[in-house]
Amino acid sequence: MRRIRVLIADDHSEMLSALVSVLEDDRRFTVVGTATTGTDALRMAGATPVDVALLDVHMPDGGPAAAQAMAALHRPPVVVAISAQAGAGVVEDMLRAGAVGYLTKGRVGDCLPDLLVRCVEGEVVLATPAGAGALRAVLRAPATQV
Repeated sequence: MRRIRVLIADDHSEMLSALVSVLEDDRRFTVVGTATTGTDALRMAGATPVDVALLDVHMPDGGPAAAQAMAALHRPPVVVAISAQAGAGVVEDMLRAGAVGYLTKGRVGDCLPDLLVRCVEGEVVLATPAGAGALRAVLRAPATQV
């Protein structure tokens, strides 16, 4: 079984360490890089093969701009957003930028590895209370906005 190659980007050192620890403890994953800004995450994703990029939404240069830039890479990773912010507007913005997952910090716990596997396998995972409303808003939007 090939391990899923993960890039983790979060500007809070404790959260970054916790995310790395959870994924490194699961034999399905290899953490290939960490970053504290969207700019560094994009550079790393462009330089090394990454299957999934777990991006903090509110880190410097993060959010939708980082997700859109990753989608334009030669080999774009699956983008999964993670944030303490769970508002529908933020979730919508990340979905429009190409994220296929949105996880709320403090709510994913031990299920983080399974949620990432589901995203890599093609599922949209919105593990946030605002997920359903955000998805409905994105689906109602005119095609030119999506």
